[in-house]
Amino acid sequence: MDLMKWIRRMLRMIRMKQWKSYKAMHKELRRKGMHHLLKEKMDVRRWKNSKAHVIQMMMPNSYFDELGLYDLTKVRVGLLSHIGVETA
Repeated sequence: MDLMKWIRRMLRMIRMKQWKSYKAMHKELRRKGMHHLLKEKMDVRRWKNSKAHVIQMMMPNSYFDELGLYDLTKVRVGLLSHIGVETA
C-alpha cells in the first residue's frame, strides 16, 4: 500500500531530522556496523535522502513493526469488509 510506504518514509525523515547532522547519523551507522555503506556525506534534512538505501537498511520495515506501528494494509474497511467474517 502506497500510504504505508509514505508513512514509513516520513518517519525515517523525522528520525533523520532528529540526528541534526551528518556526524550524528554516521555515529548511528557505526553503532549498527553499517558505516562502510555510506560512501559520501548525506544531508539529513532532505526528503529525497529518506529514500536512500542506507537509510532503509538502518530502519527497515521490521524496525517500525518492533516500534508498534499499526499496519494500515491489514485494516478492512468499506461496505463489503464484513463479508467472509463470521460474527458471534
